[in-house]
Amino acid sequence: MASTGSSSSSAPPEAVAADVVVGVITYDDAETIGTVAAAVHQGLESYFQGLATRIALVDVGADGMASKVRPLVSGNSLLIELTPPRTAADRLEVPYHGVPGKGRALHMMLSAARDLNVRACVILDAAVRTVTPQWIEWLGRPVVDSGVDLVSPFFQRDPYEGALTRGIVYPVVRALYGVRLRQPLAAEFACSARLLDRVLEDDIWDREGAQTGIDLWLATSAATADLRLAEAGLGFRTHRARGENSLDLASTITQIVGSLFADLEVRAEQWQRTRRSVPLQQFGASASPARVPVSRIEPERLIDSFRLGYRELRDIWTFVLPPRTIIDLRRLADATPEQFRLEDELWARIVYDFALAHRLRALPRDHLLQSIVPLYLGWLASFILQVRDLSTEAVDLRVEELATVFEAQKPYLIANWRWPERRRT
Repeated sequence: MASTGSSSSSAPPEAVAADVVVGVITYDDAETIGTVAAAVHQGLESYFQGLATRIALVDVGADGMASKVRPLVSGNSLLIELTPPRTAADRLEVPYHGVPGKGRALHMMLSAARDLNVRACVILDAAVRTVTPQWIEWLGRPVVDSGVDLVSPFFQRDPYEGALTRGIVYPVVRALYGVRLRQPLAAEFACSARLLDRVLEDDIWDREGAQTGIDLWLATSAATADLRLAEAGLGFRTHRARGENSLDLASTITQIVGSLFADLEVRAEQWQRTRRSVPLQQFGASASPARVPVSRIEPERLIDSFRLGYRELRDIWTFVLPPRTIIDLRRLADATPEQFRLEDELWARIVYDFALAHRLRALPRDHLLQSIVPLYLGWLASFILQVRDLSTEAVDLRVEELATVFEAQKPYLIANWRWPERRRT
């Protein structure tokens, strides 16, 4: 293995094998790194006794986080320090997950884990405030004890947090790849040695946009392999915001939905053979139904944004959407807030039509992705109006209904993908 930095143990990382390694990726996380490191150390000590364990700190920032972690690590959990290369582009690119160069950081971490011959590798984000020692158990134990290859987290959320995942990413991943990973963009996960071999040989690391799309592409790489996937309930997740300014919605959609559409193009042969989705085995904490608080998001403002988008972008949408969809959108723009409903079937076809237009380059891709923003806001307004008085459990069921419709509409995508000349009718 090439040099990957220094180690706080007396032996170099190459010489020290491990059963379980926990990789913590940090980018100037002085505020939270101590809490995360302490939870990781306690989790390994409490739940993986008798196994050789390591903590790998992957620092992509400039604050020297290792000095804050070393005093918290002792005993069997030797610390390995990894420093991925940085590029000038990292400083210019603002990824939605807030970690410049994350693709290279993850590749270095997973490569080090494979070289250590691990049975399980757990990945955490150092910006998380709510990590507990149980997270290490709930993520890592299914890999060690049950032969699971990917454990993806499922977090309890405010129903309007992660709406982009609920409204587009999860339904598309479920319908096309056949796995019900409810949060496929999660920064936390655990993987087996088999999955390490799979993803490290995949081309996801060299694709354009790898630094922003890597979270999703790791999940889809696992989903398209003959591997076992599962979910672990980890409770609530809060994290500190990285950087002074968060991305605007258009930039976030361009990165996330653009990464999703790019992956569909690469894996078209695989997802066209997938006929149905399958539920995943569940581990960790079970979610307790709770009453949803009244949303702070005003659907009327979202409706106004949709209507403005319809007036200004309708001619652009005609390059993407068939005439019957434009007619449906005109009716929606004329609807009162009480009648405003973007039906699931219409929304699924809209998302699929944008995926097709992305593939065919019907418009410059950045413009194409930005033009979906008012449509997404219209869907979000409709979703809020439907679920704002429901329990958390009922909201989750509503998302499952939406995902089922995306599955039912998959033949529409396949037919138009294979015969794009039919799209204009």
